[in-house]
Amino acid sequence: MRILITGVTGFVGSHLATYLSDKGHLIYGLIRKPIQDKSLLSKLNKVSLCLFHEDSLVDLVSEIKPDIVIHLASLYLTVHSYEQIDDLIKSNITFPTKLLEAMSVNNVTKLINTGTSWQHFNSASYEPVNLYAATKQAFDDVIKYYTSAKYFSCITLKLFDTYGPDDKRGKLISLLDKLSKTKEGLSMSAGEQIVELTHIDDVCAAYLAAIELIDEKDADSNDCYGVSSNEKYNLRTLVEIYEKANNVNLDIKWGGRPYREREVMDLCNNLPNIPKWEAKISLSEGLKISNRV
Repeated sequence: MRILITGVTGFVGSHLATYLSDKGHLIYGLIRKPIQDKSLLSKLNKVSLCLFHEDSLVDLVSEIKPDIVIHLASLYLTVHSYEQIDDLIKSNITFPTKLLEAMSVNNVTKLINTGTSWQHFNSASYEPVNLYAATKQAFDDVIKYYTSAKYFSCITLKLFDTYGPDDKRGKLISLLDKLSKTKEGLSMSAGEQIVELTHIDDVCAAYLAAIELIDEKDADSNDCYGVSSNEKYNLRTLVEIYEKANNVNLDIKWGGRPYREREVMDLCNNLPNIPKWEAKISLSEGLKISNRV
């Protein structure tokens, strides 16, 4: 298939583009500016990278003629400031809406969208943890228009935390890797919040399952699934699993900092996993540093 991916320079997007290319798909990646990172360029060497600005999206989609568009690009902010609101709206609502319109003009009607489990605080049908999650929900509402009025078919995959090789996002596992090398101490919360991590290889396999499933969907379908490893631990236990997997002792000062505002203490449990997919990589195996180098 000819597949157009947004967010191809990000952690999930770069892994997914490579994964799908290796599966024989023809992958196109939207980029706003030339990639300077040589290692990332090498990783994406089988991907057709397409420079764009939003005024060129209609022509670009016409030229590529993708069978499916996978939308991964977003601006992720755990906590936002007043000055960041415009960027959140532009990145998470305005740009993907223009992409949908460019698809519609060119009769490209299959979309795989990416959401977040943080749209479901306390397992509500909808309650955003933060403004980022609210913008993801707002785009879901835009998708509803295109599936209803323009006969799109859409599958939204809502992700929990992800991890794996070449992760430069500064998230939890990268931080633990750093501490294991520097032996520095770190103040953390009391550590009772529940955490779930899904390995990037399993995440990529979930998108492949979505590609296969969307071909079976009728026009005007709009379905949502989770991508859950079903391995949930509190943060303290997860750190213990990390230490055991890598034979290290980390200097964590538990309770040294307060929980964040609207800390997610228990993950949502109302997202059924996408059919014909399950996580294959256990947390204890995936957390080994040797497997992520």
